[in-house]
Amino acid sequence: MAKKTIEKYFSDISGHAIDENSPTLYFSFDGTSYEIDLTAEERTAFKDAIAPYLGHARAVRGTSKQRTSTPSASSGHDAKAVRAWAVEQGLDVPARGRIPATLVQEYDAAH
Repeated sequence: MAKKTIEKYFSDISGHAIDENSPTLYFSFDGTSYEIDLTAEERTAFKDAIAPYLGHARAVRGTSKQRTSTPSASSGHDAKAVRAWAVEQGLDVPARGRIPATLVQEYDAAH
């Protein structure tokens, strides 16, 4: 006896069956990647809605991990050293995350 498996897609918006082989649309926004299954009409509506923004946007190649370096790391500064120096100077510095560029500039001037 033979067995045949059929994969069927349905729109995440309308629930309608999708006849296309690859209906999944992939996109990213604010650092989060998304995927959604859309009918041809829904895909067109999506593209029309974001067209004004895409017309002014810059395309970025590569993974988000390649673009997540902090200013202190990319400029060759040791974030721990900058934070320790700022605390010694009585300056307000976040315990985690991005070090403000002004603090890095002050650190550079002092060293």
